[in-house]
Amino acid sequence: MDAGLLTETQLRSALAEQRKWGGRLGLTLVQMGFVDESSMVHALSRQLAIPTVDLDAHTPSPVALQALRADIAERYTVFPTAADPGNKLLTVATSDPTNVESLQELAFHTGQRIQVVVAAASSIERAIRRHYHGEVTSPTATPLTFGMDEPTFELAPPSAPEPAPTVNRAAAAVAPGPRESELLQRVEDLGQQVARLEGMVAQQARSLRAMLELLETRGLVTRDDYLAKVR
Repeated sequence: MDAGLLTETQLRSALAEQRKWGGRLGLTLVQMGFVDESSMVHALSRQLAIPTVDLDAHTPSPVALQALRADIAERYTVFPTAADPGNKLLTVATSDPTNVESLQELAFHTGQRIQVVVAAASSIERAIRRHYHGEVTSPTATPLTFGMDEPTFELAPPSAPEPAPTVNRAAAAVAPGPRESELLQRVEDLGQQVARLEGMVAQQARSLRAMLELLETRGLVTRDDYLAKVR
């Protein structure tokens, strides 16, 4: 709200949605289309004076990946970006740097001091799948990714010159045509749909991991059996 990205009405609406369905407030704001992930990351970075990291362009060192197991990274939705074994310092990317309890648990699991940088939750999910599981991921989603067929528009070929009509050419050059306005609105609507769908997919992935961990704990299935089945 201090950054001017969110109104009080939107915040109250998101809080009501969070009380109804649970989950983190930041993810709820993104899913409802009130704030995009990039704006959320930069607002947190400015407010908390914590640097950001673009995980889609970042290549972690093998030492950093070895310092944090995949299941721990998935459980806390963090990704290791750098490691300093000599000083027992591990730098991780997180979308929620204010969750001190989770960071303390992470320090306990790794036996190292934790330093954080901020990244979007969806980019953390992609980095985990790419670097731990070898999946090919893309930071850019298209309508076809979600099974939506986006119509294409073709420009008509140029016609023969006609006598100049008596119109205000300056006004015509400035004012956008109806088709251009329609296209701009469709692009904006699709962007909001993609953001909501990515949030839903990320939430479902976390739910599946939690279920797998529960089944593993009870001895009903092993991770190797699960991976062999989904492949």
